[in-house]
Amino acid sequence: MTASDVSHEERDAMVRASLETHGDSGITPRHTLFYFYGDDEGLGELNEVARRAGYITRGDAESLVLETTMPVDAASFAPVSSMMQSWAAAFQLDYDGWECAVVTN
Repeated sequence: MTASDVSHEERDAMVRASLETHGDSGITPRHTLFYFYGDDEGLGELNEVARRAGYITRGDAESLVLETTMPVDAASFAPVSSMMQSWAAAFQLDYDGWECAVVTN
């Protein structure tokens, strides 16, 4: 099974499971990154939309990274994950997923 065979919801759950192995419930806000790949035009359009939505953006002609601080527990993260997938579809980009810092209390 390749990464493309696994839904974003399943990948999100795998990241959260990994956090849990380190004692992280995901409820504490933390630095979170979202990765997109595609053509310069689509990335430029996403860059504008993401900045207006409050994300810090960085990238080049082939990729864009969105940065924010947020909780990543399932209830908080599901709507954001859905939005990232919608943005990828709207701008014809590949959404490669996310990563975040481990936070334990």
